[in-house]
Amino acid sequence: MEKRISPLDNVIDFREFSHRIISNWYYFLLSIIISLAIAFGYIRYSHEQYKSSIKVIIKKSGESESASEILYKNITDNKSFIKDEIKKFSSFPLVYQTVEDLRFDVSYFIVGSIKTSEVLSSPIIVSCDLSITTKNPVQSFEVKILDDDKFNIYNQKLELNSDFYFGEKITINNYEFVVNKNSEYPLSEEYSKSIFKFSPIKKVAKNYQAKIKIEPLEKESNIFSLFVLEEDQDKGVNFLNKLVENHIKNDEERRRASSLNTVNFITNEIQLIEDSLSIIEMNLQEYKNSHNIPDINLKTQSIYKKISELETELSSYKYQDKYYQYLDKYLNNGDTFDEIIAPSTYGITNASLNELIRQLVSIQLEKNILIDGGQTNNPSISDFDIQISQLSKNIKELIVNSKNSNRAIISDLNNRISNEETSLSFLPTEQRELLNIVRIQETSESLYTFLLQKKSEAEINASSISSNIEIHEPAMFFSKPAVFPNAKQTFSIAILLGFLIPLLVLLLLDVINDKIQSRLDLEKITDIDLIGVIGRNHSANNLLTKLGPKSSIAEGFRALRSNLNYKDKEDKVYLLTSSISGEGKTFIASNLSIVFANAGYKTLLLGADLRRPKLYEDFDTDNSKGLSTILDAEHTTSECTLQNVTENLDVISSGPLPSNPSDIFLNENFEQLINELKNKYDKIVIDTAPIGLVADAYMVMKHTDVNLFVVRQNFTSKDLLKFVNDLYKNNRIENLSLVLNDVSTGSGVYGYGKYSYGYGYGYGGYTHNSDYFEEN
Repeated sequence: MEKRISPLDNVIDFREFSHRIISNWYYFLLSIIISLAIAFGYIRYSHEQYKSSIKVIIKKSGESESASEILYKNITDNKSFIKDEIKKFSSFPLVYQTVEDLRFDVSYFIVGSIKTSEVLSSPIIVSCDLSITTKNPVQSFEVKILDDDKFNIYNQKLELNSDFYFGEKITINNYEFVVNKNSEYPLSEEYSKSIFKFSPIKKVAKNYQAKIKIEPLEKESNIFSLFVLEEDQDKGVNFLNKLVENHIKNDEERRRASSLNTVNFITNEIQLIEDSLSIIEMNLQEYKNSHNIPDINLKTQSIYKKISELETELSSYKYQDKYYQYLDKYLNNGDTFDEIIAPSTYGITNASLNELIRQLVSIQLEKNILIDGGQTNNPSISDFDIQISQLSKNIKELIVNSKNSNRAIISDLNNRISNEETSLSFLPTEQRELLNIVRIQETSESLYTFLLQKKSEAEINASSISSNIEIHEPAMFFSKPAVFPNAKQTFSIAILLGFLIPLLVLLLLDVINDKIQSRLDLEKITDIDLIGVIGRNHSANNLLTKLGPKSSIAEGFRALRSNLNYKDKEDKVYLLTSSISGEGKTFIASNLSIVFANAGYKTLLLGADLRRPKLYEDFDTDNSKGLSTILDAEHTTSECTLQNVTENLDVISSGPLPSNPSDIFLNENFEQLINELKNKYDKIVIDTAPIGLVADAYMVMKHTDVNLFVVRQNFTSKDLLKFVNDLYKNNRIENLSLVLNDVSTGSGVYGYGKYSYGYGYGYGGYTHNSDYFEEN
């Protein structure tokens, strides 16, 4: 199965990647230092924000006879009630009233040597009419105090740059104001420069509306903490104290007005009954004076008492019927439904009606909160309107049913009263008329007493009104540490970013890098065994004879020799090739021959790279004769052999470039030569041209036992290696193994010493320049 390379494959080997991080530690350190410097500057020049907080208790206290009070307290659940009370703190009208009372439309700033900071109190005090800031856009003025009497004021936009006396009226364009000196500030350079800014109240209110945050002190607690973030702590404290003060005052006024509305309604009802009672008493007295009526007997008294009870009950239902008429009229004419007189005022306990009115009042209050918060375009308002319309319709239907039911009861009571009155037909007419007048008087007195009781209750509530809001702890500020910027958090983020930025750069380089970097890359891309790893050589010398037998490079080649012998000691002919030039195949071939010779093997190094030969340079000979001249029969093998360059090692260079380099290896003379050399030498190492450029190596592989493909770290392309792997899988190359060359220190590929070497090789357009890899 073909191995496919994903870009992410380059970042899977965390062990190797950790080596890269360690080897590039100085970049990480530099990045962290720069990040910390930026963080320090950010903290130094940022405007600190301090938290000011006030704790309030939201409770259910005080009674009112309006439906918005009774139903909202007694029927709705406490959570909904508290939720809506919380929303009121950030309602736009309340915030607007607060910033207007505090005159936050004028803000002050002190100009420091490093930054300009907002303050509640400044060296100057600006007085102006509220309309000045309301009708004009935001405008800032710079003030420099010249002495105790004069100051300079500057505004580039208004082309203002003049000196004025403190207390002098300044008029420019639509602005008219007076600047006075604040005696609490001494005349000094520190406080000589300041700025004041005019802002529309509406804009300021919206700004503070967004600042207000509310959190419960504990879960399920009725104690809440309101807080704002301000650059000047005193300004935040003043705002919160005034906000809660206004809310309490407004709440008490609203509740008092609601209770007084009920008192006034009952008072009007009582007045009507008083007028009726006066007339009844007058009629009763006149009737008694004009008629001599005897006392009634016990039977008559019993019947009269029963009729009186029925009349009282009848009066109650008639009074309820009056409420239904009031409610129907209110729903038809009213725009808002949060001030409906409670059904209990009329003695009505209809559960369905109470629930519908509760829902209506609740939705109306939620709608009011959105409108008061300036959210007139909120889609929820349309939804509330639809719900209010449907609830009004349902209540009206219930009113019709209730009125019908009520009137049926009234009709029944009238019939029962008529029946009882028939029982008194034996009485004289004068006596019956007297009883009727007395009965009407008693019924009216009963209703009068009921209303007096209700009025008394409402008046008591009105006189003892208190807000649902109580201050638990006055506003205070937390001077340290500043909530913004958070120094600890900022430095932590800086360190994290300082580490992540170079890390991401390394990851990105890994993703876009198409070069072989590690043993893991070889395992992913190919099915070919890795038989040796050779480190980087920093020396200008390419041969082990000059590097020394104990060098780390020599150890790498001895390990390669051991691996090859372990594979098969009988192998004689070894071919070295690569994908392109510059990967170190000649370097590997030369030094592999040396370690074979050092091990006692009679070894021949054969230069078969006819196109760009380099082998002769390393052994200080010329290339006038060699393999090409042997195959053309111009020279004999012995004439071209450089004997005993080291003990047990002979060398035959490639010779001059023939006219047909590829065809020369098809010559039967080449096969005869290989056979001849096999009889003479224990090991033959052949240095051929790159397999990725020309076909020479394919021809030579027909006569080899082991083929070694050289891969250079951070140089060999992964795509080229895939090409070689395809050749291997398709059996076009047999007995193939990989040698990883030029492995750098700290790469994690190989675990000992420093491995390096110098080498240069180029074909066609492929070149690579470095200290030790220069093309000829």
